[in-house]
Amino acid sequence: MNRSKLKILVAEDEQIIAIDIKNTLRNLGYEVIKIVNNGPDAINAAGDLKPDLILMDIMLNGPLNGIEAANTINSKYSIPVVYLTALSDNETLNKAKITEPFGYILKPFDERMLSSAVEMAVYKHKIDSELKKKTIELEEEKILTDRLLHNILPSEIVHEWKNFGFISPRHYSQISILFTDFCDFADISSKLPPDVLIEELNDIFQGFDVIIDSYKLEKLKTIGAAYMIGSGLPKEDEDHAVKITCAAIDLNNYLNERNSASKIKWNMRAGINSGQVIAGIVGTNKFTYDVWGDAVNIASRIESSSLPGRINISGATYNLIQKYFDCEYRGRLNAKGKGEIDMYFVNGIKEQHSGILGTYKYF
Repeated sequence: MNRSKLKILVAEDEQIIAIDIKNTLRNLGYEVIKIVNNGPDAINAAGDLKPDLILMDIMLNGPLNGIEAANTINSKYSIPVVYLTALSDNETLNKAKITEPFGYILKPFDERMLSSAVEMAVYKHKIDSELKKKTIELEEEKILTDRLLHNILPSEIVHEWKNFGFISPRHYSQISILFTDFCDFADISSKLPPDVLIEELNDIFQGFDVIIDSYKLEKLKTIGAAYMIGSGLPKEDEDHAVKITCAAIDLNNYLNERNSASKIKWNMRAGINSGQVIAGIVGTNKFTYDVWGDAVNIASRIESSSLPGRINISGATYNLIQKYFDCEYRGRLNAKGKGEIDMYFVNGIKEQHSGILGTYKYF
């Protein structure tokens, strides 16, 4: 900083020394904006005048000594403080170090000592300020990176990746997969401007996300208008099938409620299957958390075999939820590439269990 622009506040209770400091600083080309003789005045002047540097007598008279005044200033403002002291004993200097001063000037001082202390303090403060700024920027980048990771990957997977640098594929013996899709999507989307279509899907999927999060399920991916959800992974959960079925009912209810107030009507098909899968990370630059296995393929076929506004489930899922849900057997229906599979429509929750399922969300 140019000396002529450097504004210095002097806190010194001995008038002769204060005037000597002021004259010496002016001879060196600095501007002394004020001289105060006690701690409270030093604190007030620091806030009002915002000096570039404060020369603070350690042993100020009054209710606050120089160290206490500097400590208060440091807690409020980013202003470097250089101590003035006639005491060089360890006890005094150790107390002063608590406030992290930017230097000391021992009395009596000479012009060269004063100039060096001022220049070094201003330089150190500039470097410190730049480092703090960089630290804040790095912390903000870290927060943004963590947020993006948590949007892409489950929390448990993020923790493993950050601690070990890789994700081990994992086998799950029993989880549930839910697929949803919109009926006549191609026909509806062809009639909508692109921005309206994106706005519609974004609004719907945001609503879906809230419901999925409330059940602590895992949103795996969206593929066009299809929405894929996992339950029982990456953290295993014995209630995976019950929770994902409740979520499917909520998704359907949410969409029906939205349709009642929207010009564009969306009808959803839903399909659920339960079974074993392998889960892990694919890709390196744009990685995603994904699941593989016959259970996933069957869940997709179950969804394709559903009807508008209905939740279709496989026999495997039915065996896990039949105690709690009223289900309608549809028979053994052909699932493309999988042969005939027992399928059921979920009509709702059995009345005698509505209180128990209420712990999950709406019921």
